[in-house]
Amino acid sequence: MSTSDALVIPKTGTWQRLGSVSNGGTVFGLAISPVSEVPRCWAATGCGVFYSDDWGETWVQNLSGLTTPLLSTIGVAPNGALYAGALEGDLFASFDFGRTWEGGLVPGEYKATVTMVLPSPNFKRDGAAFAATDGGGLLVSRNSGKSWEDSSFGLGEPNVLALAAPSDWSQRETMFAATTEGVFVSVNGGRAWRETELMLDDDVVDVLAVSPQFSQDRTVFAGTENGSLYRSEDGGRTWDLLTTAIGEGPVNCLWLAPDLSVMVAGVGPRVHISEDRGETWQVAAELPSSLLALAGNGEILLAGLHDAGVWKSRDGGRTWKPASQGLAARGFAALRAVDGALYVMGPQEGLWTSRDAGKTWQAVPNLLPYYPLTAFTVGPKGDLFLAGQESGIVRSSDGGAHWRLVADVQGIQSLVLTPDESGWAGTSDGRLLATHDGGETWLESDSPCLGQEILSIVASPTYAQDHTLLMGTSIPPEGGKGARIAVWRSTNSGATWRQITTQTTAARWIDIAMPLGVTEDPAEQAVLATGPFCLRPLRRAKDVWISTRVDPNGANTLGVVAIGEVDGGGQLYAATGSGIFRSLDGGRTWQPFRDGMDTTSFIGVTATASDAGYTLYALSLGGVLWACDLH
Repeated sequence: MSTSDALVIPKTGTWQRLGSVSNGGTVFGLAISPVSEVPRCWAATGCGVFYSDDWGETWVQNLSGLTTPLLSTIGVAPNGALYAGALEGDLFASFDFGRTWEGGLVPGEYKATVTMVLPSPNFKRDGAAFAATDGGGLLVSRNSGKSWEDSSFGLGEPNVLALAAPSDWSQRETMFAATTEGVFVSVNGGRAWRETELMLDDDVVDVLAVSPQFSQDRTVFAGTENGSLYRSEDGGRTWDLLTTAIGEGPVNCLWLAPDLSVMVAGVGPRVHISEDRGETWQVAAELPSSLLALAGNGEILLAGLHDAGVWKSRDGGRTWKPASQGLAARGFAALRAVDGALYVMGPQEGLWTSRDAGKTWQAVPNLLPYYPLTAFTVGPKGDLFLAGQESGIVRSSDGGAHWRLVADVQGIQSLVLTPDESGWAGTSDGRLLATHDGGETWLESDSPCLGQEILSIVASPTYAQDHTLLMGTSIPPEGGKGARIAVWRSTNSGATWRQITTQTTAARWIDIAMPLGVTEDPAEQAVLATGPFCLRPLRRAKDVWISTRVDPNGANTLGVVAIGEVDGGGQLYAATGSGIFRSLDGGRTWQPFRDGMDTTSFIGVTATASDAGYTLYALSLGGVLWACDLH
């Protein structure tokens, strides 16, 4: 019998939230509702938008309507309308306090990382919003974010680093913009710009802040990359250098109290405070990492940090406490189960492991010198192997306390070791490395796919008998053909390879899964996740593969698990950008499988055997783990 007698296929399942692998992550932007009836805060991260209804005590992820989670900034209009910008230049608007988002039309020639979004002070009347970009100039929407157009006339160059405007546009529509050349001013709502006196040759203005009483005091502040602070008290015509360096490093963010009684600057990890309009500064606190954003009102001040989530102050920045409960914005990219343990990995997050079914997690130590990580595997004796983009393959036999370089080869993208102490590694340019001594030494092996990116290599669970390996590669566009992935098979321990299928897709990932509980030819029943597709072989037609969209709306499929005979009553589970899906007919059709979940986007799925069957684990975008017992 090829399937375990203990395998019982469930018809239902309820998910339980086990919690975050690690709270926090990098927060690029913050906003606080100006509408008293809606006391809400928002954080823009590389894992979408998070919101808090208790002044940052707890956070909830929301991706509804976002076509990318890679957000770089967020801003709020006086009436509570929200705008968010993305690393790849997309722009989104929300008119229900962040519950749902709508994408706007951004011309391709202006698409660049959005550095800041600034809704018009007169948004209720003019529906205008501005987006500064790093390379695409200044964009404006005058139809509430439906479409965007260039608004850079007079700015001179396309790298716009900061924007600011007074809250009152009743007399004049004054705005300020900083480019790599200096500070510019517009008095007609961004339609035309002119230089101010603050044009710098050996420094760059990164931050602008306008006095809350601008109509009376005409005051604007500018913080620079070298740490200097300038002030203008005549609406930007002339500027005074207040200090050559607030602290050690660039001024990343500035916040002015509503009554201007205090100014707060983020310089590296230190919070600096001025109580005399920027004349003198004192260090008030040192936070765990660099401050990237500040947002506040009369009650609270929030700081968004690199890699350390959100911190909160209730006394104008003098004292701080962490405020990241529920804010899981980690850049994890892989979830795997090995010998009863769970592992998650991210390029800049390192490797984390859990040996109590996901209840608690520990970071594997001493990996920072090898970032960004690209692949990991566990050897037959429990040794850890990791690959870094620039550092090659390193090995640890003591859980990460010590690491040794075992292959000084850059560009490793995939790793696998087998119980007989053989192993393979694939590079971004299609080279193959092999080991036959448990990963101690690696030598280049003949590759069938030079010039292609090797994304994944997996060994059959019955490798000792069938000597089978599967490899997935990415093929760039060539001639009249678009980008695609290819799957290769070796049945002689990597000595020779044969291409067995391709799939047209621009995706540069392939998750290859072989069915659990199957002991007869599991490699013949492998299933693949790539792009929006799940690929499966037809058992009765040699090397014929069928691709199916898992989510009918086209969300990407990032991981897949098979349990039991794929075409004989087994089940498939897929992690997608819109939730977990299940197939009961070998991948032909898929249905949502997310009872009990309040999360929508997932980056990985895996399963482990249990006494009663299997436990399914799913990792959400940002790093929240969910579990479902399959009885």
